[in-house]
Amino acid sequence: MKKYLFAMLAASVLILAIVGVASANGGPHGSYTMTTDACAGCHRTHSAVGPKLLVQNTTFALCMSCHGTAGTGADTNVQDGLFLSTRGPSTTGTANTADNAPLLGGGFSFYKGAAVTSTHDVSGTALAAWGNGVNRAVTGSLGVGNELDCASCHDPHGSTNYRIFNTTINGVAVAVAQVDEAAKDYDTEQWGAGQSSFCAACHNAYHKTAAGQGSTLDNGTYTHRVDMANAPAVETVGFGGYTLPLGETGTQNRVVCQTCHLPHGSSSAMSGYANGGPTGAGTLPGNTTATDSALLRLDNRGVCEVCHQK
Repeated sequence: MKKYLFAMLAASVLILAIVGVASANGGPHGSYTMTTDACAGCHRTHSAVGPKLLVQNTTFALCMSCHGTAGTGADTNVQDGLFLSTRGPSTTGTANTADNAPLLGGGFSFYKGAAVTSTHDVSGTALAAWGNGVNRAVTGSLGVGNELDCASCHDPHGSTNYRIFNTTINGVAVAVAQVDEAAKDYDTEQWGAGQSSFCAACHNAYHKTAAGQGSTLDNGTYTHRVDMANAPAVETVGFGGYTLPLGETGTQNRVVCQTCHLPHGSSSAMSGYANGGPTGAGTLPGNTTATDSALLRLDNRGVCEVCHQK
């Protein structure tokens, strides 16, 4: 009997620990109790219309029912890249984020009022990860099921990571420190350590941290170093009226992937030398084009000029 009681106690502690892990994220994504109603918001036990007992036919459709243009269940409209504090029942982040503020991750369809010129396509289309040893025009090479959806990067049930990032992506362990989960500031970067590890889970070829002028990729070419400290120790670096965010907990002075790139989608324009390279005929990878801005935050090579100021 003592062994049985001990086993029951241990199981209870484990359940509480698991619930505690997810609860930091709030809303329907965590904070579950033994009498939670959150499960019914996304799942139906006997009448589901999608796999994994979803109330929508795909993961993307389910997420967009709250976070899309016509969604009403969340203030974060990731399709249009906007924070809209008045459209749904959620008030999380309202005190810290201005209404109609552009979201930190950009948007899947629009960003800052303009149609995106590059995006992570999470609608279920097979893609390849650019910087994962393959050209991103090649399908069937990603390694995360070959089809990206919202759950490829985010855990809808809660996570110990910042912005409910999955703890494993593409078979790679990912740890990104939570730094603003209580306040939920959606338009000011407050990144914790490990931001680049999130991107590197798929785009590992670009995660080069060695000192020196560039780091060698596997194919012999060079790439910009990442995760290095910037001086002075500030949260953003600015020049000519434009700013770029820096990352990492504490000093907030590290150049991470998201310093230059928006993870959801960018509406930046690429023209002149930035449109296909010096010859105008360059193809990916290695060149942006008028129809593909490679998720860069600023037009053309504005992300270079903000830091290097040539």
